[in-house]
Amino acid sequence: MDFVTLGMFIIDEIHYQPPRKADINVMGGAGLYAALGARIFRPVPLANKVGWIVHQGYDFPLHIKATIDSWNTSCEFIPTPERATTRASNRYEQNGHRAFEYLTSKVRVDEKSLTVAQLTSKGYHLICSANRCIDLVNGITARRRIEAGNYEHEAETRHLLTLNPVFIWEPVPDLCVTSELAKSLDALRHVDVFSPNLEEFCSLFGISIDLDGPSGWAQLHQRCKEIVEPTTSKPRAIAVIRLGEKGCFVVQPGQRHMRLPAYYARQSQGRAIEFVEGGRRNEPANDNESSANVVDPTGGGNAFLGGFAIGLQNSGRFDIKEAALYGTIAASFAIEQVGVPTLALSASGEETWNDDSVERRLTEYSMRIADEVDRG
Repeated sequence: MDFVTLGMFIIDEIHYQPPRKADINVMGGAGLYAALGARIFRPVPLANKVGWIVHQGYDFPLHIKATIDSWNTSCEFIPTPERATTRASNRYEQNGHRAFEYLTSKVRVDEKSLTVAQLTSKGYHLICSANRCIDLVNGITARRRIEAGNYEHEAETRHLLTLNPVFIWEPVPDLCVTSELAKSLDALRHVDVFSPNLEEFCSLFGISIDLDGPSGWAQLHQRCKEIVEPTTSKPRAIAVIRLGEKGCFVVQPGQRHMRLPAYYARQSQGRAIEFVEGGRRNEPANDNESSANVVDPTGGGNAFLGGFAIGLQNSGRFDIKEAALYGTIAASFAIEQVGVPTLALSASGEETWNDDSVERRLTEYSMRIADEVDRG
């Protein structure tokens, strides 16, 4: 298994500013979108290397199950006929802030929910509080250790269970507050990637960062360095700040520090900037304008992290540029419509999402930003 998310599946209501009407019964949840982001880069026959959990209530729509089944992932459906499927409301306010509210009871995913195959995963996506993050990392690690000693499993399975997976932690928005800062810094010692969005990052540290201001990017860069370098003993620890229409900002201690634009940033302002320790830093351009191709940003950040995880694996050396490229492309497919993109096969037998080739889009984006990244 290459990737497993412990995020939930949720059926969403999405409410926008008038006059746009709400969308109801939309596939959603961090688990769905993280799995989607990884699945985009794992076409059949590799699709089953993406794992996730869906708690299936008595009202679970058949057409949604058919869509999930068509992806051919290792999705474990857990029947919960005594309850309704988890549902939630996403309400976008005038300033772009998303207000989230559960409409039914939720069932969280933990290490006990995972199959043995999912326990062999190379990477895990966690979206939770700091305390729960530590508990999940410890719980998954303990279960892997126990199952590795079970000689009923094949030798290859037992070997995979002994390897160290990559843990990607996405903090929950309502607990990104200063009172949780100490716990969050403790959680960073247990994970490999820490990824809030900018609003969550600022709220957690009780600061304000204006990326359109003269020192915004330098301030973000410095703050990321302060939290990543002294709070973890892992040399490969990475901070990934997701910036919505401005792309992402990635910091790896002692190595590269870079900002990549969103796929749908205006080309004149879609520059990739690399920060080098002790070297000159170029200030990224202002790119406030969002693209008409962006229909609904819900789930874009979760999809980014699914793609980011696969990019880390494909690079073979924890390459943050490669990972961020994959994450950016995964997010671009997630936000082109309400819900999930459409999977199909081209005449040549290649998988497409929304009638576009993943490889074509990745190559085009890589070429678009290559000169700016290499110039740093």
